[in-house]
Amino acid sequence: MRSVLSRSWRELGVQEKLHILIQGSLVVLFVISMNWVIERFEQQILNHAAQRADETADGLINGMNMLMLSGAIADPANRSLLLNKMRQSEGVHELRIVRGDSVIAQFGPGLPEEQAQDEMDRSVLATGKSVSRYIQEQGKPAMLRVVVPFIAQHDFRGTNCLSCHEAAEGSVNGAASIIIDLSKDQAGLEALKVNLWVGHIAIQLILSLLIWLFVRNLIVRNIADPVRKLQLAMSEIQRNNDLSRRADVDEHNPDIGEMAQTFNALLSSLEHANERLELFAKMFDNSSDAIIITDAEQRILTVNPAFERITQYDSAEAVGQTPKLLSSGKQTLEFYQQMWISLESLGQWSGEIWNRRKGGEVYPEWLSIGVVKNSSGQIINYVAMFSDISRRKEAERRIEFLAHYDALTRLPNRALFADRLKHALLVADRAGNKVGLMFLDLDKFKFINDTLGHLAGDQLLQSVAERLKSCVRQSDMVCRQGGDEFMILLEDVRSTEDVERVAQKIMGEMSIAHRLGEEECIVSFSIGAAIYPDNAVAQEKLTQCADQAMYLAKESGRNNFKLYQGG
Repeated sequence: MRSVLSRSWRELGVQEKLHILIQGSLVVLFVISMNWVIERFEQQILNHAAQRADETADGLINGMNMLMLSGAIADPANRSLLLNKMRQSEGVHELRIVRGDSVIAQFGPGLPEEQAQDEMDRSVLATGKSVSRYIQEQGKPAMLRVVVPFIAQHDFRGTNCLSCHEAAEGSVNGAASIIIDLSKDQAGLEALKVNLWVGHIAIQLILSLLIWLFVRNLIVRNIADPVRKLQLAMSEIQRNNDLSRRADVDEHNPDIGEMAQTFNALLSSLEHANERLELFAKMFDNSSDAIIITDAEQRILTVNPAFERITQYDSAEAVGQTPKLLSSGKQTLEFYQQMWISLESLGQWSGEIWNRRKGGEVYPEWLSIGVVKNSSGQIINYVAMFSDISRRKEAERRIEFLAHYDALTRLPNRALFADRLKHALLVADRAGNKVGLMFLDLDKFKFINDTLGHLAGDQLLQSVAERLKSCVRQSDMVCRQGGDEFMILLEDVRSTEDVERVAQKIMGEMSIAHRLGEEECIVSFSIGAAIYPDNAVAQEKLTQCADQAMYLAKESGRNNFKLYQGG
């Protein structure tokens, strides 16, 4: 259906399209304005009904005041008479009194119609604020229900209601529930709608005739000549091949003007293509990545300044050569074979490669190569872009180092130590050897930090790390666990004497003063050790044993060594 409508619209002439659009706009404008007028009238009807409800409530309250002053309000018959009289007010469909809790407690529930309460009644009794609701049921006239509260106060429309009611001033004694019949107002509104539509149809017919005559005269008079002028201009531009020439745009004829604008846009696009070529040339020259363009035989046709900066070859040295000029010799023949397979099958390749600068320096680069083909699918160019990633590789090495080593002492960190310990235990199982695990806690390190400063504390940790490494074999490992705590892994331990010997060597090294700038400092360790498999066979248990032995050494007066004796 949509395609049929779309095709029908395209087949219409300019005159019919313009006529439909104008008429459609007028209809939309009328509907919007009519809805606005009707909404204003509807709101006015509701406001008038609410005002009538308030006036009815005032009349009811005044009547109750008169009954109160005369003492006749206690008689239900008098209240019923008052209600019946007020129900005869204009537009009142229903009227009843809602008693509040204080009135019910003092005077009883009252008439049956005074006892009925619904959600709106209870809301007004609870909040003391009037509420209203528009009621429209199918087949019945429209109604507006309004519930108005009665507020207890000294001057209650000339009456001191607090003298009769045991209620706090400002409390809600009750309310008037009033339903206003809107049928007459609705009938007037429907008549207004009919009149509006009739007026619109009459105006629409008159405007339709006037617009049709105007559009027909406009198109017949103005289309033929502008089309002929446009054809002449296009022929002249084609004959002279003058891209700077533009066809005149007839602003009084939108369709003809659109054709001229389309033709001018085509000329502009050709000029824009030249501008883009200039822009691409600037991007080529200013790119931070090196760019090489070769022919189908891989001979370099041109390079950009970034190529000269990265490779140290100038353009004259590179043009006519092949990219082998940059080869470092680090890539294998299989590497290049896979590269060409990707270029032939996918038309592109990217990856990391090592090349050589003119000065001989080998450096890593990220290289992307693309294949350029003509309309027949034949390769005419290769375009390669690459960037020097030496700094990125250095950053990766730094990250890799920090993942396994302590940045301050350059010792292995806890994660690397745990892997090495796991491996050492497996080797010991196969060889039937023992493994020693030592926990070391630097005594009174916080005091040194606080007195000499954190810079001196860092220097001390670095000096301690170097001395610890000098106390063990190359096959052993020293680790900084964190803060002032260290761990040592001793592989291929023959006896407990081997562990004790290392501990004594460490304590001897620590007895020599450390030079910290202008200061000297002597420190000591509390050392605990456990032996695998004598003290534990599980890695976690062995670690706990060494840690317990270290705390025992600390409790024994620091600068001490304890071997775990728990078995």
